[in-house]
Amino acid sequence: MGFWKDQRKKGEVVLTRLAIAVVGRLPRSVVLGLARVLGAAGYLFSRSLRRIGRANLDLAYGDARTAREKQRILKRSFQAFALVALDVFWFARRTEARIRRWVRFERPPAEVLGAGANVCLTGHLGNWEVLGLACAVEGYPLASVAMPLKNPEVDVLFNKLRQSTGQVIIPREGAVRTLLRLLHGGRNVALLLDQNTPPSEGGLFMEFFGRPVTVSTAAVFLAARTGAGIVFGFCLPDARGAYRVRIPAGLGAPSPHPGEEQVREWTERITRLYEEEVRRCPECWLWTYKRWKYVRPGDDASGYPYYAAGKNNGRR
Repeated sequence: MGFWKDQRKKGEVVLTRLAIAVVGRLPRSVVLGLARVLGAAGYLFSRSLRRIGRANLDLAYGDARTAREKQRILKRSFQAFALVALDVFWFARRTEARIRRWVRFERPPAEVLGAGANVCLTGHLGNWEVLGLACAVEGYPLASVAMPLKNPEVDVLFNKLRQSTGQVIIPREGAVRTLLRLLHGGRNVALLLDQNTPPSEGGLFMEFFGRPVTVSTAAVFLAARTGAGIVFGFCLPDARGAYRVRIPAGLGAPSPHPGEEQVREWTERITRLYEEEVRRCPECWLWTYKRWKYVRPGDDASGYPYYAAGKNNGRR
């Protein structure tokens, strides 16, 4: 088993280097076509991911969407994620020129990011990778928290591409101290909002599409400790392969010493705004993530997806 695992990791490194060498040289139309093909293949052959996505869509929309509509959303979600992956490599070549041609900000970044430090929130909606590159090209490099990839060599290659325009990637483990230092120094930091934070690590249960999910309070904590504002940003694709960066109005900054009730209130506001953005463009969200993984104490687990903790004798 160890031998095959080692060979697989070596293969992943080879494929990543090949993608770096080849994808950036492809015309934009070919990249878009390849994303559609790869996404459709992923939808067709990845039964487990398709099952997760359908369970999430059933929970989120119930009978408000037909089975055909849910199928369309999920297939396009696969294709959107394929484009995210390909664009990591495509925008690595002639980065600044391509960002300026293919990415448009609906509002000048200076209106939101120009006045002191901010905690910038996004999620697995649209292209979060291009968003980090584009902010740096516009003169506002972010310090972004990311979960390291399982293959360390591939992680090094990806981070080199992510940091090519001045963005800094911070490993998620033990990131709080670094983020506080950067915010105190006036730097903008970025967090992915829609990741499961176990209740044991401070995750609060918030309503998301009518069912509780755990949401990190890190953004509220960091903003309160440093006086930074909290802002959102989303990099959404259009039919021709370009992106528009949507920056909703900032939420301001919480008080320096928020109590438990205020932390919950701010976390609820953040979650509600994010749900509104997902509803605007559901096919751009990563529905194949086990977002409703934790069951809120006292809730009936039958109302949660099949993969939720505590269901099926703990098998997920």
